[in-house]
Amino acid sequence: MFLTDKPDPNERSGDAPERRLAERECLPRPWPGLLFVSGVPERDCLVEQMSAAGAQVLFPEDPGATLPDGTAAVLTMQAPWRSITRAVRFVWHTPCDQGTRAGLEFVEQTGYDPATHRLAIGQVRVDPSCALKIPANIALRRAILPFVELDGVVQVAAADPDNVDALRVAERLLKKPLKVWEADKDQLAPVIQTIYGQQAAVVASPQAGKASEDALTASVMTEELLYAAYLRQASDIHIDPHQAETRIRFRVDGKLEVYASYPAATHLELLTRLKVMSGLDIAEKRAPQDGRFTYRIPGGLGNIDVRAATLPTKYGERMTLRLLAAQTEALTMERLGLSKDHQAMVDAFLHRNQGMMILTGPTGSGKTTTLYGAIRVLKEERSVNIMTVEDPIEYEIDGIAQTEVDTAEKVTFAKALRSMLRHDPDVVMVGEIRDGETADIAIKAALTGHMVLGTLHTNSAAATVTRLLDMGVAPYLVAATLRLIVAQRLVRRLCKHCRIPRALTEREAELLTRPDLAGTTVYEGQGCIYCAGKGYAGRIGLYEMLPLRSEWSRIVAQGHSDCESELQALMRKDGLQFLLDDGIAKLLAGQTSMSEVMEIALSW
Repeated sequence: MFLTDKPDPNERSGDAPERRLAERECLPRPWPGLLFVSGVPERDCLVEQMSAAGAQVLFPEDPGATLPDGTAAVLTMQAPWRSITRAVRFVWHTPCDQGTRAGLEFVEQTGYDPATHRLAIGQVRVDPSCALKIPANIALRRAILPFVELDGVVQVAAADPDNVDALRVAERLLKKPLKVWEADKDQLAPVIQTIYGQQAAVVASPQAGKASEDALTASVMTEELLYAAYLRQASDIHIDPHQAETRIRFRVDGKLEVYASYPAATHLELLTRLKVMSGLDIAEKRAPQDGRFTYRIPGGLGNIDVRAATLPTKYGERMTLRLLAAQTEALTMERLGLSKDHQAMVDAFLHRNQGMMILTGPTGSGKTTTLYGAIRVLKEERSVNIMTVEDPIEYEIDGIAQTEVDTAEKVTFAKALRSMLRHDPDVVMVGEIRDGETADIAIKAALTGHMVLGTLHTNSAAATVTRLLDMGVAPYLVAATLRLIVAQRLVRRLCKHCRIPRALTEREAELLTRPDLAGTTVYEGQGCIYCAGKGYAGRIGLYEMLPLRSEWSRIVAQGHSDCESELQALMRKDGLQFLLDDGIAKLLAGQTSMSEVMEIALSW
C-alpha cells in the first residue's frame, strides 16, 4: 500500500494509538531520556518501548498535572550507539508502582505532506543502498527514484505520482511500502541520470544488505561499492571480514554507517580484485600493504583517486579505501564556516607577501580543505607561483604545481621543500610539518620572502608554538616568521529542514562552562527525507585563531617554558574566541547540536 493512499473511512480514529502500542517493541535495556516542554523544566525519563510511530516512557513522578494529554514536547533519547531526538505529543499516561508511564506519539516536525509538498530533489541526500535496488531501465523510463528508507518505508521521488503502474513495479522490487513525493521532472531527470546513467557499472544493491553469492562477482561488487560511496559522498570505505560475512561501512560526515553485508565466501574474490586495481601483491596476505588507483566515475563525471591499505586480521585481510575528493568547486572560504572576525584574520594574512600560517588539529579536522580554500583565494586574486608538497595530493587544482611525497623516501617533505625554493615560488604549501628539518626549512623560507602555508598536529593554537620549539626551531625564528595560527575541528551541520528547538539544560550549560546560557534555545536534528533520516547534512568548521602581533611575538622570542599559557591568557584578555567559544556560537545559531559541541568541550 502506498502511504499516500487515502485512509479507510470505516476505520475508527481511536484505533490508531492502540495499533501503535501493539507495534512497539520492548528495549533490552531502557534508554535514558530527557523531555523538554516549553516553559517547564526538563524531565528525566526512561524509554521502555519504541516503534516507528512513538514510544512508551517511564517518569519517576506523575507529570499529568503539568503535562496533560496532547502536550507537545521534544524527547531526547540516549541510545547505546547515538543520541536520538524526536518531536512528540502526549497520547496517554497512567500511574504505576515506579512512577508514571506515558505514551508519546512522534510528530513530523517538518510538516511536509506528500499531498502538498513538492520535493526539492536537488537538496536530497540520496542513499545508494536504497536507490540501486531497482534497475536503471525502470528508473529512467518511469522517472522514479527511491532515495531513502525511513522506519521501514521507502521514500520515492516521482515526476508523476499518479502513475500507479510504475509505483507497483517499484513496490514489488523493493518489497517495502512506498511513500511517494512529487518532484519537478526537469530537476529529477538529471539526478536519475547521474545515479543510473551507466547500467553496466552500477548494479542492483544487495537486498536488505544481504547479497546472493551466485549473483555477485568481484567486478560487480567493486563497481557497486565505489559508485555507491561516491553517491553517498563518503570519505572512506571499510571492508571488514567476519566469521559469517564481510561488512561494508562508509564514513560519511565523519561518522561510520553500515552500507551492506556480503557472504564471507566472496571476501577473498573482492579483496583480490581491489588488490589488482591498487597494484598490490595478491599473494601476500600476512603483511600490511599500501597502494592506490584511479576510479573513473560512470557517466563521465570525473575521476577519484583512491588510496588502499590492507591489514591481516583473524578472519582475513581487511581493507580501507580512502576516496580523495574529485570536486574542488566547493573549496571556498565562504563555505568553511568562518565567522566574520576569523575571515578578516585570514584575509589579512593572505594580503601579505611573506610569513607563515599554520593550521593545526587532529587527523580529519579539515586542515587541508581550509588550506586549499586559501590557495584558491590567492590563485584568483593574485598572479603568483604556488607550489605544494603533500601526502597525498587530496585535491587537484589547475595552475598549481603539486608534488606528492614518495613512500620509498625518494621524495620527502624536506627534500621536496628544499628543491621547491629553487623554482622561484611565491607561495609554498607544506602538507604536514612532521620533523625538525622540515620545520626549519619552512621557517627559513618564510624568513626569506616567501608565503608559507602548513599544517601541524597540536590540540590548540597556542600549543603550536610549543611544538615548533620542541622540534628545535629557534624561538627568534618562530617569532619573526609565524603570523597566524589556526586551530580547527569539524562538527556535523544540522539539517535545515528538520532541526527542532529545545532549551539548554543547566547541566549542559555547566559542561560548556557557560552557566548563564541555561534555558537558551538550541536545536537538535530529528531526521527527515532530505537528510536521509540522519538529522545532519554536511559539516562545518570550528576555529580558534591566534594572530602573532608584534607584542605577542616578543613573548615567543623569549622562549619561556610557559609561553603557551601566556599566549592563551593574552587571547582571553583580547577577547579572541577559543574552539569551544566558536562551537557555542554555532550551537546558539542553530548550525550544530549540543552533542557535537560536547565532543569538542570534552577534548578541549
